[in-house]
Amino acid sequence: MRKKEPNIDKRKYTLMIVPHRGKKVYRFQMPIRFVKACAATVGAIAIVTMAGLFHYHYTINQAKAELDELQKLRSVNVAQAGQLNQLAKNTAILQEEMSKLNQLDSEVRRLLNKEESTGTSRSGVVRPGAPHSGEGGPVVRPNADELNNLVKDLQVSAKVRGESLTKLRENLKERNARIAATPSIWPSEGVITSRFGWRWGGSDWHPGIDVAADSGTPIVATADGVVVASGWNGGYGRQVIVDHGYGITTSYAHNSENVVSVGQKVKKGQLVAYMGSSGFSTGPHVHYEVKVNGTAVNPAGFM
Repeated sequence: MRKKEPNIDKRKYTLMIVPHRGKKVYRFQMPIRFVKACAATVGAIAIVTMAGLFHYHYTINQAKAELDELQKLRSVNVAQAGQLNQLAKNTAILQEEMSKLNQLDSEVRRLLNKEESTGTSRSGVVRPGAPHSGEGGPVVRPNADELNNLVKDLQVSAKVRGESLTKLRENLKERNARIAATPSIWPSEGVITSRFGWRWGGSDWHPGIDVAADSGTPIVATADGVVVASGWNGGYGRQVIVDHGYGITTSYAHNSENVVSVGQKVKKGQLVAYMGSSGFSTGPHVHYEVKVNGTAVNPAGFM
């Protein structure tokens, strides 16, 4: 029994090239298997080409997406750089405010006439006498939001501290002004020859203190104030009256010469007159009076 031979397609394609003008005609025969093989090859090439084109477009899209992401990251970096610049400006402003607070603190301390102890820090924690070198802890890098929150907290704290110190400064100025306006020194050198109160057997009320010395002895203001009277005043003779504010006035009488005029501001210890015996007087002295809200009080409490 004969074997069945495989069915092989033996068909052929004939390709004819017919030139013009009676030239020789060329014939080419191509087995159909060759044509099929060429078609398969072309198909494979087309498939590979399509796959390449697809991969190319995919790669282009992927690169575009990465480029967009990179641009977004650059935008974020630019925004963060702007935040850091603003943070730097805020920090500089805060440092300036803290510098002002330090100056204010120094001014307050000068007003208090008190130097800061070298053993105590501004936070009130006592510094140890012996040096130590302990330090450590994890290194944490705060982000921009954390730094911004820190700056805001410091700004609030600085504002509160500034308001507190400003109020304290005003209170201290008021206190120092009151102290400066309160008589606290003798009006002149000399000896007390007559005191405040009844004298000469209870027949005469003496509303001040007499301090006697040589004629021409300087008489000074016993506190800061403004001259409200300077001239002759009957039995007081030549008299100077100084208003110190807070309801306090002082009077210097029987002077040989007044050296200040009405409206003039004077400081504690400033010359206002020279001792004499003008008016109702038995000899050179200064009749010194202190009044509080218009009522004479004992000057001894202010000397």
